[in-house]
Amino acid sequence: MKSLFRLAAGACLSVLAISATAQEVDLTMVMIPGPGSTYQTAIETVPDRIAAATDGRVQVTINNSLVKGTQLAPSVRDGRAQMSAVLHPYLSSGDPLMGLPHLPGLIESMEEYKFVWDAFYGEMLADIWLDKWNSVVLAEGAFCTQNLWSTTPIQSIEDFKGKKVRVNNTESATLLNALGAKPTPIAWGEIPSALQRGLIDGIMASSCAGYQQGFGKVTTYLQNWKTGPIVGWAMLVNKDVWADVPADLQELIKAEMHAIQEEGFHGYYEYQNMMEAKIAEQGAEFWVAPDDKLAELFVPEYTDGVYDAWYARADEAGVDGRAIVARVRTVLGK
Repeated sequence: MKSLFRLAAGACLSVLAISATAQEVDLTMVMIPGPGSTYQTAIETVPDRIAAATDGRVQVTINNSLVKGTQLAPSVRDGRAQMSAVLHPYLSSGDPLMGLPHLPGLIESMEEYKFVWDAFYGEMLADIWLDKWNSVVLAEGAFCTQNLWSTTPIQSIEDFKGKKVRVNNTESATLLNALGAKPTPIAWGEIPSALQRGLIDGIMASSCAGYQQGFGKVTTYLQNWKTGPIVGWAMLVNKDVWADVPADLQELIKAEMHAIQEEGFHGYYEYQNMMEAKIAEQGAEFWVAPDDKLAELFVPEYTDGVYDAWYARADEAGVDGRAIVARVRTVLGK
């Protein structure tokens, strides 16, 4: 079977004609644009695959301009959107469990993320989506590995000092502060020009989305420091909307969305490697932090503040953060 990302990277799936009489359910899913990312690549397959799985009885329409990123989860919770493709980082400050994979040195690869997800994290997230966001999760996924794109090399602890870096989650911002860098907010669409003009020195972003945005054309260096490399996303449907979908169609939709999810997880590195080959063609220089550099980074001086802040937010949310981190370490044998 071809992977989800091979299908998306090659010829598009044929569009199915859906007659008004055959169609029973019409759903709109809101998202934000993320060309080249695993997020958009997976979402773009949903309309055709759901139509095929339900023999045309369900039509999903994608809208990438209706809702801003920070409103993706609230919009589906409040019923302003029937479906939504949400990003975990936008919720990590208020829902600390969304930021669990961002904790430095905890989950360091997609293999580890998926192992923890299967062990307990996926079920925990499903409960959060249902209880706090009035939503049923249909599929989860993750962006390509988060790397540090920069205009000058950031390949030692000293190199971080004074650097203005755009980050996408609370945990990474806390870590960079500890390293002496300056987390700097910049709108996604303005990043290439901000890098060119020196408004920022770098950005933490996925390799796939960064390629599509042309970061490799305006930065020379692409560094993997393994600091919370996995950033998740999810496709949700409003709980009340879902309750109105006939049971037989629910089962067909769930099965197809699960297939999309698993193909995305298992095709993760194939797609990432393809995109990183294209980044190299843009001229970016790849660098992966060796063990001795990681040993200098993952020390209490830099990481304790990240964990302490995360534990404090977990306490406020009524979650035993220390027990969850311990569980991750037990599952991964760390």
